Amino acid sequence: MTTVDTEFAAWLASDELTAIAKDAVSDARWGTLAIDTEISSPLAFAGDAAAEAARQLLFRPGPLVIDTLRVPGFQVGVIGEVITLRADKGGYAAGVNVFVLGADEREGDGGTKVTVLRRL
Repeated sequence: MTTVDTEFAAWLASDELTAIAKDAVSDARWGTLAIDTEISSPLAFAGDAAAEAARQLLFRPGPLVIDTLRVPGFQVGVIGEVITLRADKGGYAAGVNVFVLGADEREGDGGTKVTVLRRL
C-alpha cells in the first residue's frame, strides 16, 4: 500500500486560503442584491488568484443571457470554462467572453453546439 507524505497530507487537510474581490461599480449599482460567488481552485499563488478574480469581476456584473452557438471542432472539454467566442452573427464579431454551460459534439459535421452564459 502506498502512503502519502505526511507534509503533503497535512497540506491537503488544511483550510483553504481565501481572498475577496470587490467591484465598487457593481456594489453601488446592486447594493444588497449583488451576487456573491465563491470558487475553489488549485491556484497556488496570490497573484494568480487576484488575476483570476479580476477576470471574473469583468464578466459577472450586469444582466446575463443564455445563448447557443455552433463552433468548429470537438469542444466538450471547455464546459465550465470562460472562453472568447468570435462569430459573424449575434454580436460576436469582436469576440465575447462567455461561460460554457454545455457542449454537444456533432460527429456528422465535426463541430460542437455550445450553450453559453454571456453578458447582455
